[in-house]
Amino acid sequence: MVDINARRRAGQAVAGLLAADGLAHVYWATGLTWPAPDQRALSLAVIGAVVSFAPRVVVPLALVLFGAATAVLAGAYGRGGWVTRLVSFGVAAGLLVRGLVGLAWALGAGDGAGPVFYWLNLLLYTPLCLGFGWLAATRLVASRTRNVLGLPLAPAPARVHPDRVDPLLEEFPRDR
Repeated sequence: MVDINARRRAGQAVAGLLAADGLAHVYWATGLTWPAPDQRALSLAVIGAVVSFAPRVVVPLALVLFGAATAVLAGAYGRGGWVTRLVSFGVAAGLLVRGLVGLAWALGAGDGAGPVFYWLNLLLYTPLCLGFGWLAATRLVASRTRNVLGLPLAPAPARVHPDRVDPLLEEFPRDR
């Protein structure tokens, strides 16, 4: 059984990361580009390629991030049933995959998006994704009693030591 307080803290941490990312997207939807001087530099630093940071692109991403944060937090508190478990699984898988891809980029795979993306990926994006992905996978998704959809797992077979017999069964003779 997963410790309920650890599960809640993990849910709060992962939801906080997703919400902070969502807030960054809302900020960029206003047309501001901090910490970069312009939209092109922001795009290269954050994505590693030139893409649009127009509101029609970043607002839906922000909404997805806020929705995922809400579902992860609800699931950490035992609410939302299979939907929140499925979203938590998706968040954990997505973060871990992004972290592994980030490791590949750090090792030189890809076309080389420039030094800003390289260092942000190496020192910020990849460690955050791997750390929070692992946290989500081990504290939010992993359970010894239920699978990701909330269906009960088959119980482990009972292990009984041959010399320990239930007192109710003592009246029955044992073969020795």
